[in-house]
Amino acid sequence: MSAQPLLLDFQPQPSRGGWIGAGVLVLGAVGAVFAGLQFHAQNLRREGLEMRLEALESAHNASIGANGAASIEGAGPVVNALGAPWSLLLQELESASHDEGSTVAVLAVEPDKEKGRIRIVAEARDLGKALAYIQRLQKSRALRFPMLDSHEVRTEDRDQPVRFQLSADWKVST
Repeated sequence: MSAQPLLLDFQPQPSRGGWIGAGVLVLGAVGAVFAGLQFHAQNLRREGLEMRLEALESAHNASIGANGAASIEGAGPVVNALGAPWSLLLQELESASHDEGSTVAVLAVEPDKEKGRIRIVAEARDLGKALAYIQRLQKSRALRFPMLDSHEVRTEDRDQPVRFQLSADWKVST
């Protein structure tokens, strides 16, 4: 028995891509050029928009003048009021209302942050509930020295609730 010779070919024959490979290469090159042109056009458009925006901002800033500066300075109290620690205060008011069986409805809260005072207008079913509410607020972490300022019985309402105002020092920690 004679053995057949074993042929080992360690170097494969180079294959050519043909027309399909050349077509894909050309399409890729065209796509890359098109994407580059689109990118350049979008950059020019963005730069133009930025220049228009800068021109509008400078024209707007020039038109503000002294009146605009005064209105910006006037916004300071509003910004301060919005920056007040409302969550603790409102939580305390709601908690006190729930402790009194939800018989007290808070109608208005008017803070004076500069003086550290707050005025609260509320309604209760009777004067006893209003006084119990104020007494409960004396244990509050957000208020100090809540005091009854005034009260009136609302006779035009068939339930005749008591509308009362109280004021307290507000423990504002900023």
